[in-house]
Amino acid sequence: MNYSDINRIHKSITICDAHCDTVDRILNDNLDIGKRSSRGHIDIPRLMEGGVDVQVFACFVGRPGKPAGYYSKTAMKMIDALFSQFDKHSDLIEVALTLRDIQRINQNGKIAAIIGIESGQAIEDKIDLLKAFYDLGVRIMTITWKSNNWADASQQKAIHNGLTEFGRSVIREMNRLGMMIDVSHASDKTTLDVLDISSDPVIASHSCARAICNHPRNLSDSLIKGISKLGGAICVNFYSLFLDKGFRAKSVSVSFEKIIDHICHIIKIGGIDSVGLGSDFDGMNFPPKGLEDVSKMPKITESLLKKGYLEEEISKIMGGNFLRVFGQVCGI
Repeated sequence: MNYSDINRIHKSITICDAHCDTVDRILNDNLDIGKRSSRGHIDIPRLMEGGVDVQVFACFVGRPGKPAGYYSKTAMKMIDALFSQFDKHSDLIEVALTLRDIQRINQNGKIAAIIGIESGQAIEDKIDLLKAFYDLGVRIMTITWKSNNWADASQQKAIHNGLTEFGRSVIREMNRLGMMIDVSHASDKTTLDVLDISSDPVIASHSCARAICNHPRNLSDSLIKGISKLGGAICVNFYSLFLDKGFRAKSVSVSFEKIIDHICHIIKIGGIDSVGLGSDFDGMNFPPKGLEDVSKMPKITESLLKKGYLEEEISKIMGGNFLRVFGQVCGI
């Protein structure tokens, strides 16, 4: 298959990236996302070059140990910074709250932006703050990060055995509001608790397969099955540390083909409807060789075609599965 055929297929499907941390660069580096940058991984010109139609912008609220009120204020500051950029470039990008919004925005030739929060610390143990963030346009929340809050995290010693009672109430409230539950960074037991409680499908917005790379941030086969059974999706992270266990130990130069290995494994365990993409761009330092920024996204489509996947299957992997879950949870 030649380049023009690959490009045609890539442009014909809706490409979704379920996680980036670009808002940090907006705040800390004074990034104007409308201008192509030689730094970082994402800006509007490179999103368009990569054919990305839907981008989730995660607002990471920071490490533990800050005073009360810090995390909610940080989240609101980040959301405000995103809207300032979206307003400035309203001819190119627009916030989506529902599936129809995404479709309308894409049909108008623009990128659909979805706002997320990374770490449930943002709600400051106040359930009412969930509604406040929802009203501001937040449609996804990663319930924890590297540290425990009202949920145990994957990279810290468990103190709750999963979710606390307050954590369980958060999951129910997210279901009620129509906010996507993201279990990336959550411990295995926390994820199991979420799957037991949630009436909606959940996602792992930027996680890989533990069977391919044995890291606590990655998902076991049993969790992949559980997320799939509930109708959710695992969106593969592009960070080399989570792609190949030899990256740190052996200073391995990780090829972007490892992303394809994780995709194929998740499909093997959970089925074609269980996988998506969650780059973690602008939130990590070591993307794989060949996929150094978002402009290189067509390489994934090309590799999947070479693997023998059909166009309909590639459409699901590259964005269709995420869109299905988004529509089911956040509304058509």
